Amino acid sequence: MKTLWDRDIFEKFSETHLCNAEHFVWIATANIKMTLIRYRSKFISFPDLMAVLINRGVIFRIIHAEAPSRPFRDRYERIDQKGKLSAGVEFLQCPRMHAKIFIVDGTVALAGSANLTGAGIGAKSSRKRNFEVGFLFENQDTVEPFVNYFDFIWMGGHCSDCGHREICPGPADS
Repeated sequence: MKTLWDRDIFEKFSETHLCNAEHFVWIATANIKMTLIRYRSKFISFPDLMAVLINRGVIFRIIHAEAPSRPFRDRYERIDQKGKLSAGVEFLQCPRMHAKIFIVDGTVALAGSANLTGAGIGAKSSRKRNFEVGFLFENQDTVEPFVNYFDFIWMGGHCSDCGHREICPGPADS
């Protein structure tokens, strides 16, 4: 395990592992905002990165608490006009989600305080980014508990007994 602080999350996780996903990216986050990522020396939006990776066969699952920001949704919808993006992305909105976990290919996980935002995992300047901490796990044995936790939530493991069911936009077990 490596501890990443602030901009290290962007440089030592987003640019290296996230941008090089080969099979899947699973994300648990409270917030989704327009996020810029440096990909092959260019800054692109997270929806654009998703499109690039989906074209390479990567699939995305994102569990989030809040609706994505308007700029994120606008860009996503613009890219997805022919369904190319939504074919490789699944969203699950859960009002209880406050964990921040990024899993890449089942072999790398980042867990910590960073959301799917520019100030979290993105390319904000050091003067504008959040103070964040992340713990980077880079082998399958240490990543497996995160995969299992994410999958349990994704499959609706908590839904039948959830105290927020009346405000949930779509319980996973329904």
